Amino acid sequence: MSSSDPDSRLLLLMRHGKAESGSGQPDHERALAERGVTQAGLVGEYLAAQHVDVARVLVSDATRTRQTWEAVAASMPGFDGEVTFHEEIYSGGTAELLALVRGVEERHAVVMVVGHEPTISSLTSLLADEESDAGSVAQSRIGMPTGGTAVLSGTLPQWSALEEETLTLHTIVRP
Repeated sequence: MSSSDPDSRLLLLMRHGKAESGSGQPDHERALAERGVTQAGLVGEYLAAQHVDVARVLVSDATRTRQTWEAVAASMPGFDGEVTFHEEIYSGGTAELLALVRGVEERHAVVMVVGHEPTISSLTSLLADEESDAGSVAQSRIGMPTGGTAVLSGTLPQWSALEEETLTLHTIVRP
């Protein structure tokens, strides 16, 4: 994303890729399935092809979300943004995730979140304004598919000004 408007913001909300079944291990430790690695790589390829320059990445501290981000980043040569891992993306809900995004520094115009359902789809629905793509809004209300990534943008002076219905949902990338 390149824009001459300093208040232009792009938010990417991604559900982790397909994970292995539980098999008796703690949910937090579930790893990505091979399909999930592929899904995440495709999202990274999409972002690279669209010339999206992700500046800030917020990732759940769960194993499958960390692995999702690693596969996305591997498909984005030259990525040099800031990445942090957050327990509250795993354990929290929409309010906690919204608070994290609102805390992102103003200088980071492009933010990506890698998290879980139902929080990713709930936040997508909450933020989508009336100009949003109707099919994508409907998908967010049903739920985000594994690896699915919502692409939202809008004009905000800083992330702390993010409120309900303040971004346009353009599409949901379904790898």
